[in-house]
Amino acid sequence: MLKSVSLMALVALVLTGCASASVSEFAADGSCDGARVTVNFAGLGRDVSSCVSISGDVATAKQVLSAAGVSTEGTRAYGDMVLCRVNGVPGKNQQIVISGGEPYVETCQELPAAFAYWGFYVRVSDTTDWVFAPEAVTDLLVRPGDSIGLAFSLGGTALKPTD
Repeated sequence: MLKSVSLMALVALVLTGCASASVSEFAADGSCDGARVTVNFAGLGRDVSSCVSISGDVATAKQVLSAAGVSTEGTRAYGDMVLCRVNGVPGKNQQIVISGGEPYVETCQELPAAFAYWGFYVRVSDTTDWVFAPEAVTDLLVRPGDSIGLAFSLGGTALKPTD
């Protein structure tokens, strides 16, 4: 059993290690031949909408985000399983104020506040709904036709990406 698990891990590593991703253009009709990347900053940064070509069958979400010019930072306690910053947002000294609450500064040590956090989403086609990603950005495998999205939620309401 251990050999088969190790072999599967090796195959996954080889597949993703050889994959690469690069920014591509949307077609005239707005479609994307690769993977669509959507990032919504809730007014704290410039939103991103990119089409990324994937060479090979799959790439990790982290590779696809990076090709779209999107950087992510996980927490100290949970690594990339829990994102705390996307393109530096929220900033290390940026105060987030929710009506009626005290100013909050994200430290990226543990879980972000329930009223100010990044959600990581996937969508398998343009006709399906966004759902929370089942894996971290470093583990989720993305194929052409998939969409990945990040949305910063303020005030405790889970926001989904919009494109």
